[in-house]
Amino acid sequence: MMLDKKSVDLLLRLGDDQLVAIIKKLASDAGVNVSGINPSKEQIAGIRQALSLATDEDLKRAADLLQSFKNTQSNK
Repeated sequence: MMLDKKSVDLLLRLGDDQLVAIIKKLASDAGVNVSGINPSKEQIAGIRQALSLATDEDLKRAADLLQSFKNTQSNK
């Protein structure tokens, strides 16, 4: 799933629990082990700030990094 600025803006309208659930799902789908990860309110606020400042180019780079990680994990 490729996120763009419009998608991120929609995500930022979600409650904290919903936002964290979607982030965990995207990370898990990319092969990242998210078990035991429960961000604090301050961390969620930081995530929201980072997402609100992200450009489409930043989001593309993040997607590329996740895909690279997924490819690396599948080769193990």
